[in-house]
Amino acid sequence: MRKKIIALLLLFIGFFTFNLSVSADSTTFHAQIDDQAQLLTTQAASLEKEATILANSIKASVYVVTTDTNTEKPSLFSRNYLAEKIGAGNNGIVMLIDMNQRETYLWATGNMQYYMTSSRINTALDDIQPELTAQNYDLAVSIFFDKTKAAVDAGISGRKYSVNPETGDITFYHSFQMLNVLVALFVALLLAGLFAWNIYRRYEMKDANSSVRYNLSKYGRLKLTQQQDILVNRFVTTRHIPRNNNSGGGGMSGGGGSGGGRSF
Repeated sequence: MRKKIIALLLLFIGFFTFNLSVSADSTTFHAQIDDQAQLLTTQAASLEKEATILANSIKASVYVVTTDTNTEKPSLFSRNYLAEKIGAGNNGIVMLIDMNQRETYLWATGNMQYYMTSSRINTALDDIQPELTAQNYDLAVSIFFDKTKAAVDAGISGRKYSVNPETGDITFYHSFQMLNVLVALFVALLLAGLFAWNIYRRYEMKDANSSVRYNLSKYGRLKLTQQQDILVNRFVTTRHIPRNNNSGGGGMSGGGGSGGGRSF
C-alpha cells in the first residue's frame, strides 16, 4: 500500500513538473526579415539571425519589412503589419522601409513602446536615415537592431518598474513623495477647517450677513399636493448601428504603441 502511495505521489509530481515546463516555454518571440522589395537579398539570412538574437534578448518580436508597392500611410502599414504578426498590443517592434513612398517608419507595442519612446525613435532615425539615403540598407537595419537593444538596456527613465524575465512584461509601481503627501494633507485639513468654521459662524449668527434670525414657525408654510401621472402610450424606437469593418486588418484596434518615421 505504501509503495502505491509513493508511486502515485511521484507520478503527480512528475505531471506537475511537466506542466510547469510547458507553460514556461509557451512564450515565444519571433523575428523575420520580410524583404518584399528585394533590398537585403545578400544579407537577409545573417540579419534574420541577428534579429532572432535580439528578440530573445529584449523579450519582444522583431520584424523588418521592405516594400515597393505600399500605397497606405507608412504609419498605418506598420501598425497593421505588426498587429497581424503578433496581435495588437503584444511585445514587438517593426522597421518599415517603404521604397514606393521613400519613407522609413518604426512602430513598437507592448513592452517596447516604453523603451522605444518618441525621443529614442528620433535618435535612431538620425542614424538610420543617412544609410537609407546612401542605399546601405543592410547597415540601416543593423543600426535599427543596435538602437533597439541600447534602448532596452537603458531602461525606462523616471519610473519605478519591474520586468518579468520570461515574458518581458513590465509592471509599474506608483510612489508618492513624503513632501507631496504632507502638503496635500495640510491643504485638505485647512480647507475642511475653513468650511467648518464658516458653517459654525453662520449657525451662531455671528456673521454680519446673518444678523437676523428667520422664524420658521411664524413665517414657514408647508403645502402638500398629490399628483398622479398616467402612462397612456409607450413607443420604443430601435435602430441598427452597422459595424465599422474598414479596420485594415485590425492593426489599429486595441493596444497603444510608440512610433515615428522619416523620409529618405
